[in-house]
Amino acid sequence: MIYLDGNWVTDNEAKISVLDLAVLRGFGIFDFLRTYGKRPFMLDAHIDRFFNSARLMGMTPAHTKEEILKIVTEGIEKSEFTHTNIKLIQTGGVTPDGFTPAKKQTCFIYFYEAHEYPTEMYGKGVILKTSTLMRQMPLAKTINYAASITEVQKAQVLGAVDILHTDSTGNIYEGTRSNFFGVKNGTLITANKGILEGITRKVILEIAQELSIPVKYEYVNVSELSKLDEAFFSNSSHEIVPVVKIDEAKIGNGLVGSITQELMKAFHAKTISE
Repeated sequence: MIYLDGNWVTDNEAKISVLDLAVLRGFGIFDFLRTYGKRPFMLDAHIDRFFNSARLMGMTPAHTKEEILKIVTEGIEKSEFTHTNIKLIQTGGVTPDGFTPAKKQTCFIYFYEAHEYPTEMYGKGVILKTSTLMRQMPLAKTINYAASITEVQKAQVLGAVDILHTDSTGNIYEGTRSNFFGVKNGTLITANKGILEGITRKVILEIAQELSIPVKYEYVNVSELSKLDEAFFSNSSHEIVPVVKIDEAKIGNGLVGSITQELMKAFHAKTISE
């Protein structure tokens, strides 16, 4: 189900022009959140980040925050799913030169079923690979994932579920769709520069404060991976996913760590209470 140009349409009915800058140039922004039952999680924060992405890309939001809140609320009520994923998307629209963003841009909101991920992912952890590919405009959530998709396909062949973006010195920034955390001597370690500040990351940092878990804001370097006790990544769809191996480095004892488990439990409690 999609809200497009003031109308509710099905996936098959929704259409944008082949001359839209999303098609021609991969130009656009989006944000993603999910519901737990009929409750959207951190909706205000996601809309605010959507507007910030628009600002960074020089775009004017097609809807006000109040309008988006109303559309999302209506969409959730219409949804027949137990849990619903929601994507806010705005593209550059159609322009004569195929390059300059239009004054009237394309905006739509997509509602679709949220599926549960395999329990093994959370119980046993996953493998990641590092890549020196760096995201363009990392502070904005853009629709251009071409390079990331190519790199992730290579990593998946090697048994990994995603890549971690690193710079030329080996500093780890983030995943293609997630934030990264290391744990060492009971302290959370996460980058805070040159990354997209995830909403799930924000909640995790609040939980860490509530649980008196210290946080250090710095890059984990690839050379230090084998010295970590635990690691995990976070995003709105997966929540918190333990990481047990990165490249050839085993993380801790290769099992899901106690702090990661504590954060997973506390985050789940937040999704029920918020």
